[in-house]
Amino acid sequence: MSSGKSPVEVPKLEDEQTLNSSAAENMTLPLELIDQCIGKKVRAYLRYHQIYEGTLVGFDDLVNLVLDDVVEISSEETKKEAPIKRMLLSSRALTMIAPID
Repeated sequence: MSSGKSPVEVPKLEDEQTLNSSAAENMTLPLELIDQCIGKKVRAYLRYHQIYEGTLVGFDDLVNLVLDDVVEISSEETKKEAPIKRMLLSSRALTMIAPID
């Protein structure tokens, strides 16, 4: 006796390769995304609630960042410091990078 369900059709190997190649074309790797931010303003979020904004000028395979004209973003409105000309941010402290539009 049949359960009323039609059998699931397994895609052929050719179809699977086509699906994988089209997915690979649309995929952006993390280092590629960071590379697209070179020369643009970014916000770097670090452990212990530190946030820095600056222009991304470089990074390495470990995602250590080099930023120019860096300003620390503080929750205290009165704390305004002069920008730091150039800063190296260690990837060990980095939690997130966000481009600023």
